Amino acid sequence: MLRWLCLLLMAAPSCSGDAMDRALSAVGLARSTACFDAGDMANFGGGEFQLPLFKALHGDPYKISGYIPVLRDQAAAAAPSLHQMVTQGTLRVGMGLRRGWLDDPLQEAAKASEAPDALYQAIAAIHARYGKPIGHRQEVTLRARLSSVPPGMAKTAAYMLRSIYQALAWREKAFARAEKAFPGKDLYKMVAAWGMKDELSSDTYELLHLADLPYLFAGAEDLALAADRAADMLLKLTASESFPAFAWETPLGQIALNDARSHTYTVGKLVKPYLLILDTGGDDRYEGGGASTGWNHPASVVIDKSGDDHYIDPESEQPAFGGGVCGYGFLVDMAGDDRYDAVNLSQGAGFLGVGGLLDRAGEDFYTAYTASQGSGRFGIGFLSDLEGSDRYNAFQSSQGFGGTMGCGLLVDLTGNDVYTANDTRIAFPSAQTKEHNASLSQGVGCGLRADITDGHSLAGGVGMLVDGSGDDRYSAGLFAQGAGYWYGLGILADGKGNDIYNGIWYVQASAAHFAVGILHDGEGNDAYKAAMNMAIGAGHDFSTGFLMEESGNDRYDAPSLSLGGANANGIGLFRDRSGDDIYNVTGGLSLGQANAVEKGSLRMHMLCLGVFLDTGGKDSYTRPTARDNTLWTFPPADAPQGMEKGVGLDGEEER
Repeated sequence: MLRWLCLLLMAAPSCSGDAMDRALSAVGLARSTACFDAGDMANFGGGEFQLPLFKALHGDPYKISGYIPVLRDQAAAAAPSLHQMVTQGTLRVGMGLRRGWLDDPLQEAAKASEAPDALYQAIAAIHARYGKPIGHRQEVTLRARLSSVPPGMAKTAAYMLRSIYQALAWREKAFARAEKAFPGKDLYKMVAAWGMKDELSSDTYELLHLADLPYLFAGAEDLALAADRAADMLLKLTASESFPAFAWETPLGQIALNDARSHTYTVGKLVKPYLLILDTGGDDRYEGGGASTGWNHPASVVIDKSGDDHYIDPESEQPAFGGGVCGYGFLVDMAGDDRYDAVNLSQGAGFLGVGGLLDRAGEDFYTAYTASQGSGRFGIGFLSDLEGSDRYNAFQSSQGFGGTMGCGLLVDLTGNDVYTANDTRIAFPSAQTKEHNASLSQGVGCGLRADITDGHSLAGGVGMLVDGSGDDRYSAGLFAQGAGYWYGLGILADGKGNDIYNGIWYVQASAAHFAVGILHDGEGNDAYKAAMNMAIGAGHDFSTGFLMEESGNDRYDAPSLSLGGANANGIGLFRDRSGDDIYNVTGGLSLGQANAVEKGSLRMHMLCLGVFLDTGGKDSYTRPTARDNTLWTFPPADAPQGMEKGVGLDGEEER
């Protein structure tokens, strides 16, 4: 049994220098020695596709406090632009494409859209490349319909279609090797099944190694840049200008151009999916669009100028509204109180593709089941909401989820928002407790652990949830709110507001099995509550969990292994910089404590570290060993090698 032994008691300790350095020094460590050794860790597990950002923060957890505000601010600055959000995603997966930085990759598309019959020529080019050239009768019909489309709308549509054409050339390069390796196979169905059912077949595993992600992302950047520009072009059109609805079916899907009246965009077995929708207003109903839904429907863009719109997907077996599977799906809604209802691979999801949803204004409601609201695996999925008090509901792998070689981003800039990973209806019972869901949401990086199955483990990606300001509420089951699993990196960064965080286990800056989980809260009087183990800055099995609170009078209702708790060679870090805080701890191994590691194994020679820091304010603790203006350490009595180290410090930090 562990003995809590307070070795050092100091009245009103001065925190001259950095408090972290002072705390580490109290247990004989420095930043250079209080971290994981990659060689040691490699004896116990591994996985393909480890990302550079993960390696940087896992290898040196003391970089986290400097990195996260920068990553948060970069994501917030990118939020108004589809193109910049795609760029952020490529950076997070270690590829860093910046098309458009030195020159305009869409010059030819812009030039072609200036021609008098630009829209006709753009449509004809798609027919010629992906089907049969337009015949004489079709040409007469098409030109007659186009005659009623206003010049501004025609130019915008032509620009988008030319840009789609260009983006798909990059996609063809991305999948050239895969198509040769799997002749006659529907690669789209293979990837979609992985995204919806979480089943990775041997063929899909091989496909992942054959796809060229830089080519795929190059096309995504071009198409996202075009959609940004087209949205601005659409804003300049006169809202009152009415014209007959334009519809045309191409080999790649339908084109629909509409005025500010309310419209319904239907889908069905006899109706091709949408390639492009441009709508200048009205309270519209969308049953599809903005998602790639098949190998021969690899791209779709929806841009809606205004109105209280309802995006509802009646099909549970296909992506929707910002879903990119083996291709690209983008949706831009510029104004209105909107509702988004979908099931899987929607509202910003990229699975071997790129999908994004940008909502510029309004009080919005998002609901989905899995792999949505900023979810990426071997791709980039993002949801960006710029204004309004919004509500987000999902069950799993959503709200900022990064799977293998993926980046999932959810960025909400303003408003009092509610983020819910449903833990009331148990659809995904967790391995730790069947009474709660494995949420994998709200800033989670998660890999595939296969050391207990076929040995083909895959590292996790980067999952980020960034909220700029507002009084927000977060609730989830297990693995949520800045959590990592199996070489994954999960980040939840909230800027300002009085926020409430509720979770069960492995939540609020917690990680397990070679991962990193981070929660950073900037300003506000916040409340944290976790019902079970491993939470609020806790690391398990060569993982780091780091919770950083910058300011405010906060309350922590914490379980065991929390508030700088570490287990099985983990590192748990907790830092509250200022404010009058309340620490209500109901379990052990908390407030800067490390559990004893396995005896008789190599692990007993490797670090297990818990660090608790509160560097400002008048604080209260339910544990007698932790007090205001005190430094304490907790080495367990049964640690023969002395590698389990715990330290807590409460004092005023010099600024």
